[in-house]
Amino acid sequence: MFEGMKQAYLPKTRFPKRAVDREKCEKCGRCVTACPTGGIIWGGDGFPEPIGFGGFDQACINCWNCVAMCPTDALSMEGSYQVEAGRYRTMTTGRMSPPDPLGNGQPWKKIEPELTEVEKVLYKRRSNRLFKKKAVDRALLTRVLEAGRFAPSGGNNQPYKFIVITDQAVIHEVELGAIGVLKRLKNLYLAKDGKRRLGKSSLFTMLSLFMVNKMDPRPFTAMDKAEKDQALYWHAPAIIILCKNTRGIANPDLDIGICAQNMVLTAHSLGLGTCYIGLAIEPLNYPHLSGLRKKLGITHPWEAVTSIAVGWPKGKIDAVVSRDSVPVEWIEG
Repeated sequence: MFEGMKQAYLPKTRFPKRAVDREKCEKCGRCVTACPTGGIIWGGDGFPEPIGFGGFDQACINCWNCVAMCPTDALSMEGSYQVEAGRYRTMTTGRMSPPDPLGNGQPWKKIEPELTEVEKVLYKRRSNRLFKKKAVDRALLTRVLEAGRFAPSGGNNQPYKFIVITDQAVIHEVELGAIGVLKRLKNLYLAKDGKRRLGKSSLFTMLSLFMVNKMDPRPFTAMDKAEKDQALYWHAPAIIILCKNTRGIANPDLDIGICAQNMVLTAHSLGLGTCYIGLAIEPLNYPHLSGLRKKLGITHPWEAVTSIAVGWPKGKIDAVVSRDSVPVEWIEG
């Protein structure tokens, strides 16, 4: 137990190796702009350069979106994200592989014709962080919302409320309210010189005892990116905030998750792009943002759970990538 507690702050981590093929790279900047952690910058030689900062050897969460969106296949990744020990020890296997739903090890091009249209959307969907400056018609947004309404929920009680915002001034107000909170936490967490100081280690170890899901190291690099860009929703033309009825049956948070995935998959099937944005939501529920919540219509018994950025993707975003493997146990008769 005590050994695990020692490694709750900036735990020892093996990151995937990222590389840029300078022969293929056209310096379009898509990877630099859309990296969720700010883990790719313009290098001194004018090419994108993977980096780490704030105590992280690499600022990478292994999402592979940079690989998926590169128009010339200039980016590559090898290996997985693995926290080796402690409270945040990774429970995935470390074996990266592309989709293999048929279990025959065939490449995607041979598998794809045998899959349903739903499966194709599932495996190709990527979080989109590059949006066109083009509004999404209300009719399309309605189709996305309706898919959420028909998601299964505990006791069929549909503990949902959807808040659709297309007013950019209001979206930015939500962003700035959240960034003000995230900035303080991020500055407290990150180690500018890369050193893991005892004071911070003690503080975040203690916090991890009571807030284990909120002290995982990965979101802190995304907070840094949000502060620098003064944006959380990636300039999307629309956002949807999903609220739960806190009196919902059993587990309304799970119901919201299922509902949100219905929305996201429908949006991508319509040619739209989406990105789950959770960083904006935790601060939105803090007491000092009660005025903003009231303005958005989030009053008792409603509570914001997550949000989705929605818009038209700028260039190719959706693509098949490799993912880490999870433990699977079969209990067969």
